[in-house]
Amino acid sequence: MIVTEYELRANWHKNKETLIILPPGSVITPSARDFIRSKGIDVQIEGNGLQDLHKTTFSSAAQSLSRGYQPKPTEESKSHQGTQAQTTATNMTTGTNALARTKTIVSTTPMAAPPTPAGVKPEHMTHLRAGELVTKTHPVIAYRGQLDLFQGDLVEAQCYFQQAGEETLIQHLEEISALCRQLMVSEVKQEPFQWSTLLGLSPEELRERSHHPKKYFGIDHTPLSYTHGPIVARLHRLRAKSREVELYANRAFTDEKGECSRTDLIQALNRLSSAFYILACEVRSRMTQEGQNQAKKETQRESQQDSLKEAPVKRVAVGISNRHIHLSKTDLEALFGASYTLTVQKELSQPGQFAAEETVSLIGPKGRLEKVRVLGPVRKNTQVEISVTDCFKLGVKPVIRDSGQHEGTPGLKIEGPAGTVELTSGVIVASRHIHLHPEDAREWCLKDGDRICVKVESPRPITYEDVLIRVSDQYQKELHLDLDEANAALIEATSQGILLGV
Repeated sequence: MIVTEYELRANWHKNKETLIILPPGSVITPSARDFIRSKGIDVQIEGNGLQDLHKTTFSSAAQSLSRGYQPKPTEESKSHQGTQAQTTATNMTTGTNALARTKTIVSTTPMAAPPTPAGVKPEHMTHLRAGELVTKTHPVIAYRGQLDLFQGDLVEAQCYFQQAGEETLIQHLEEISALCRQLMVSEVKQEPFQWSTLLGLSPEELRERSHHPKKYFGIDHTPLSYTHGPIVARLHRLRAKSREVELYANRAFTDEKGECSRTDLIQALNRLSSAFYILACEVRSRMTQEGQNQAKKETQRESQQDSLKEAPVKRVAVGISNRHIHLSKTDLEALFGASYTLTVQKELSQPGQFAAEETVSLIGPKGRLEKVRVLGPVRKNTQVEISVTDCFKLGVKPVIRDSGQHEGTPGLKIEGPAGTVELTSGVIVASRHIHLHPEDAREWCLKDGDRICVKVESPRPITYEDVLIRVSDQYQKELHLDLDEANAALIEATSQGILLGV
């Protein structure tokens, strides 16, 4: 049998016996030998009398002889053995009477398995600490196993939270894992466990918040429910496991009198349970808020839809703006000659605007565009309006701008029949916009500079956002889109835009 310090100490405190009787083949662990010496306890192996505590394995004489060579007995040895047998019988009788008067504290049931050789650690035992063997059922060993299992649960939960996109929870569990590792180190090295905060909260703050979730998270103490979702359920599972580890710690470090030798570990494990409850409350609070926000948005959307149904539909014609250029007076003369004036090809939808017969070539780092139409009349500054596709072909950066806003825009080379112009800025992808007369703007409760959404009715309907409102007494009602935007919606000549949320 294996004799451990834990078993000796537990039994010795009951009766304070001074004699322990063990069966042959018993193994006494090093820590058990130290305890026996410190208490002045005598050890007797059945049939062999008192033993030398410097040994770790004790066997009867008969067992020792049976394992070696036995010579044939001579007459002299037979006579000696007879005398020895008689003496042994007398001693055993005396020992039996002594055992009758002394209550043993260790079971004398012999082991079924053969004894372990001296100096070899039995498989069913492990080191509690260096030089201290205990059975694997020792309470401290059981506590360590539960702490290991708990850390595995933490890693598994982190993998789950990663799939759920809960990066903040992953970081919180990483902090908790580090605390658990330090708990293990402090216990094994028998060092005090010191910590100041967890999740940014002191031990007192953890306890306070876990006890008053309504105050800190806006939710009540409620039983766990499937309606809380899988994230909260996983956090409560970790909380239950941390409490189980705390129970194992109490068994390991609390004696029969209720005195605990490692209150530092117990306190940390207790606050760990509070931390998981706080995390679960935070998730529930966030989910509740998100649900309320979503419900509010749905209500607003339904209200807007109802108002749109009630209000008259605001429709606008769609005009497609192909690539073109507006020239300044100076650049017009540089490209076409001194005192040159544009020739009107056709009037445009906007009053006073026309497409000229003149065209130019646009040259960029990667290519060129031929026969780009000039629009009149001339302007203060030259402005090139092209699509994103055109920008890619020319090799210039596509920059979206309202008309006239040239800051931060690229330039290119303009080639005309009489010369070229190196434009340093003014190449834009024009913002989608609606031209309105002041009377139309007042009727629709819009003003210059507003931005709205417009849904275009076409074989491929599209809703355009961030549509600029431009108001002038020189305008008439029309939505302008560039060629890329129009092609994306398969806009036809009869297509119209419907203003939304106005």
